[in-house]
Amino acid sequence: MTTYGGYARTTNYGATGGEDGGGFFGGSQVSGSQGAKPVNDESLRPVTIKQIIDAEQAFGSDGPFRVDGVDITQVTFVGMVRQISPQTTNITYRLDDGTGIVEVKQWLDPDKQDDSTSGGRAFQVEQYVRVWGRLKSFGNKRHVGAHVTKPVADFNEVNYHLLEATYVHLFFTRGGPVGGAGAAGGGDGNAAEDDSMFVENNDAAFLKTASPKARQVFQYLNKVPSNEGTNLHVIASETGISVQEVMKATEELLGYGKIYTTLDDETFAVLEGF
Repeated sequence: MTTYGGYARTTNYGATGGEDGGGFFGGSQVSGSQGAKPVNDESLRPVTIKQIIDAEQAFGSDGPFRVDGVDITQVTFVGMVRQISPQTTNITYRLDDGTGIVEVKQWLDPDKQDDSTSGGRAFQVEQYVRVWGRLKSFGNKRHVGAHVTKPVADFNEVNYHLLEATYVHLFFTRGGPVGGAGAAGGGDGNAAEDDSMFVENNDAAFLKTASPKARQVFQYLNKVPSNEGTNLHVIASETGISVQEVMKATEELLGYGKIYTTLDDETFAVLEGF
């Protein structure tokens, strides 16, 4: 796999880069004349959406985000487009990679709307795309401000990205590939307890952390499996929960990657295997 968008690639976690080194780059759109910042400040980190959701942020909404104990600024990930909300100045995509859902904002440049890197490219729902951008927080809600969003032409890129994100995660939590003695992120090397990248394939573990209403809705949807899903008004009627509470519960379940929308934004089904 060659470089994306012609960007150079700089890493600080033992990867060698090169033309076939993977789908990540180091300098983003920062030129060499702006290289006053340490490399770590502008390194690109391949992640899963769950890692984005779980990233720690110090000093309130102005502090840096941290994944595996390491500051991150720019991230890249692959996901399926679940919803598209075009606005005058930006397009907001809701992307799902099987571990969670996150909003991606692609700001539009009116002078370059024919350029695929500026938001002029139209994506379709259920299409896989790769995003390069910065993790941001506004109003206690996280989103990714996209620098570049491009379609995934080969599904192997999805699998490759997950392998790449896994490699980097293991480097920081369990040490480098040689010996693996010193874990950079403080991990103890116990893979069975290392679940920070992906959603657990364990409903019991999830039910311990979910809110009571989310647990109730999840258990109901599990009892009435349907390929077409169940409308939120039906869920409210059958469970005795108000429509507003069902909406909050489903939003929580969407964030956990436990359910997905089917016929419309108010119809939900359980994501099998998660």
